[in-house]
Amino acid sequence: MLNEEKWHVLQVKPRSEKKVGQRLRDLGFESCVPTQKQLRKWSDRKKMVEMVLFNNYVFVATDQKHRNEVYQVGNVFGYLSFSGKAAILSDKEVKMIKQLCRLIEPVQISYDGIKVGDEVEVIAGTLMGISGKVIALNGTSKLQLALPSLHCFAHVELKEVEVRKVVRSAEG
Repeated sequence: MLNEEKWHVLQVKPRSEKKVGQRLRDLGFESCVPTQKQLRKWSDRKKMVEMVLFNNYVFVATDQKHRNEVYQVGNVFGYLSFSGKAAILSDKEVKMIKQLCRLIEPVQISYDGIKVGDEVEVIAGTLMGISGKVIALNGTSKLQLALPSLHCFAHVELKEVEVRKVVRSAEG
């Protein structure tokens, strides 16, 4: 279908993610600006602050017909693309991104290459059913959740009892 809505990634001006997301919603688009409350420390104080998880990105559902209307909101550089092909998120990736916002544990997004590690599936909690790779960051075990359409990963600290190792057969 030509006019089927798909989730796209907009590159936006730094620190304008929330404003762009709201303006898109005002125009009738479904948009998502993943945020999470995180504790920030300064030399004189600590404060819970709502942090944008994907700096300079806003996720928007649009079809081919309305694709260019997103530029009306301002502060939009364009659609994220890799090798000339627009980054389109799968339903599974959109669901994962929305779930990341509900986590209490701090989420950190990295844009590094794929790392080799144990593949695990989350068997308890908000992210139940999602698979990822176990990695070590700063000496702590974290789960790396791949977002292939964005060429990035979300790193979430989970308890060992919340994940189970996925065993692949040697033939597969």
